[in-house]
Amino acid sequence: MKHKKIYLFMNLLFTTLTIANEVPNTLIIDNPNRPVSTTETFKKRERAEFDLNIKKISTFDVDGYVSSEQKLISFELDELETNDNFYLTENKNIFNEYTLGLNNLESSYELEKIYLPEKVVTFKYSTLPKELFLIKYDNLSKKFKKLYKWDHGNIKYINEQKGNLLFLFTEEYKPFEIVNFSKINRSLLTKGIVEIRNGDGIKIDPLTSSEVILKNQKGDILEKIALKNGNGAFKLDDSKKGIILQNGSSILNFGIGFRNGEVFLQVKGTTDSTKEYPLTIEVKNLDETTSFYNVNIKPAQYSLKILNDNLNLDFANPIIQPFNNENDPIKEIVSKGEILIDSKGLDIKVEFINNGLVQLSNGENLIDAKLEGNLLKDSSSTKVIEVLGKIKEEDMKNMPSGEYTGTTELIITIDS
Repeated sequence: MKHKKIYLFMNLLFTTLTIANEVPNTLIIDNPNRPVSTTETFKKRERAEFDLNIKKISTFDVDGYVSSEQKLISFELDELETNDNFYLTENKNIFNEYTLGLNNLESSYELEKIYLPEKVVTFKYSTLPKELFLIKYDNLSKKFKKLYKWDHGNIKYINEQKGNLLFLFTEEYKPFEIVNFSKINRSLLTKGIVEIRNGDGIKIDPLTSSEVILKNQKGDILEKIALKNGNGAFKLDDSKKGIILQNGSSILNFGIGFRNGEVFLQVKGTTDSTKEYPLTIEVKNLDETTSFYNVNIKPAQYSLKILNDNLNLDFANPIIQPFNNENDPIKEIVSKGEILIDSKGLDIKVEFINNGLVQLSNGENLIDAKLEGNLLKDSSSTKVIEVLGKIKEEDMKNMPSGEYTGTTELIITIDS
């Protein structure tokens, strides 16, 4: 139960108690021989008048919102008028029985601003005590109007958005590499770039930052990462599955960590590298303040290079001659060729569009062929794709010899 200080101001007025009849003087001698006579007075009781004037000053609890970084405390009031002014103090005995006016307005708390429409008043502070008293008074007469009390146990911190950032992976990046995004690096060989669209970069104090909370665009918590001396991580490793972000039907699979207050990211895979994937990073501190950062992660867009533009398949000298198969009476002529791809060391998958079907032409003569691409095992950055071309023997009948050409598309998928 909260105790409220009550001040009583009393003006007491008493009347004297009067007696109606006088008692005659009687002399009594020691040890008289006769009985002593007594006389009673007529008893008349007068009413005493008691006037009591009480001035009661009650305190009203008020919410205080603290910005520890700017050293500001704001109070949200129930009412506020244009002629109101305020005084903030730790001294609960600011009033006494002699006055209700404020004569000395010196205070260690400087009035910053009065927000009349929002009914908010803000003060600067250096340190915060356990309790504060906010006095509202008339700016002209300096007469007291209302007394508010703020308790440190009900402190509320103002959470502020600190920055809007883009973490951009370049085409030099390879999946599962760990990149430091705390440093702005625009070198041509860098694998990750941080762009501060507005505000500040992510700041983590190794001494005071206690936790990082990751949320998706809907505000759902994806992960909480406890920090110790500015260090903590989640899925920043070689595991295939990490944190999943979505942008429409597309997903990003990534890991994140913090070392000595610096931010590290790792992409494990994505379904669409043309999109940005939104994320909210909240940094909680030991004083219960929280800094908000809106972050977008942009995966690397790789421009892999095909080293040979033409695929030559010689069906006049096939690698496999047609043969009869009782279970499959269709006879095929098979030829082989190669495609070389500079994969930048990335693991890739390949396939031809339209299930590999392509039409070859020589003037008005048309032949249907089917292509199959197989990636040969190779640890170098240049990948060799073995392509098998197949044509039905019966389609070759009555076709003139010569060069048949066609076009198709090879789909290259980065296997991460």
